Amino acid sequence: MSLFKLKPLDKYHILIAVAIGVWLTALLILIAPFDIAELPFKARLEILPVYGLISFVGYLVLIPFQNWAYEKMSGQPVYFEVLIIVLFNLLVLIGSYAYYKSGIVNGDYTFVGFTLGIYYPVFFILLPVIVFGRWFIRKKIIHQNSEKIVLTGDNKLDILQIKEEDLISISSADNYVTVAYLRNDVVAKKLLRTTLKNINSQLPQLLKVHRSHLINPIHLKEWKNPNTLVLTQMEVPVSKNYKKDIVALDLSSLKKHGSPQSQ
Repeated sequence: MSLFKLKPLDKYHILIAVAIGVWLTALLILIAPFDIAELPFKARLEILPVYGLISFVGYLVLIPFQNWAYEKMSGQPVYFEVLIIVLFNLLVLIGSYAYYKSGIVNGDYTFVGFTLGIYYPVFFILLPVIVFGRWFIRKKIIHQNSEKIVLTGDNKLDILQIKEEDLISISSADNYVTVAYLRNDVVAKKLLRTTLKNINSQLPQLLKVHRSHLINPIHLKEWKNPNTLVLTQMEVPVSKNYKKDIVALDLSSLKKHGSPQSQ
């Protein structure tokens, strides 16, 4: 059920689908490439908008798949974009040719002739609209995933504002905590006068792995040994009481290296 739930970014996908459909329809009716110009304008208005509708529906059909595939292939954005465009291309090609050979159009071209002589020349004109739209979507995804968090200490000057995905871990020592985070892809550290309990209340999404350590789960890499976790550019100890919570996480990188519970 969740696969087909409309997500916040789906409205942008729908806008792309509308842009594709409108652009294609306008291209076919107004510019009338190939032998379309021989059709009377009224006939173009009656026949050609269906091709725009096919492109619109073809893109909408891919939205649930995109939501699922993006999570699986987020580390391979180029491959992901190519896959989506190829699938969209195949869906629209099949739908367009089926309509072209229907009783409404009664086209004479074979599938190969239609594909090479009509479909792909139009598709490559449409491609910049698709690429730009998907670039816009990716910028929105990056923006939404880059929300900043603010960590505060007891001292008014103890403030650290960073992107949530840059936060790696927080470790305590008496009445201070050390915040480890990425700055220009290098680990940096900030000392704040506060307690781990206060930080945990500010950021409940962090995972406690030791009485002195909180970590950001997105930076988990693997088990170094039964008592140590490898994070991004650093390591942290794990106590027995919290090990089951880590093992319970749905993280393939940890499962691949096996559960340390029995070790």
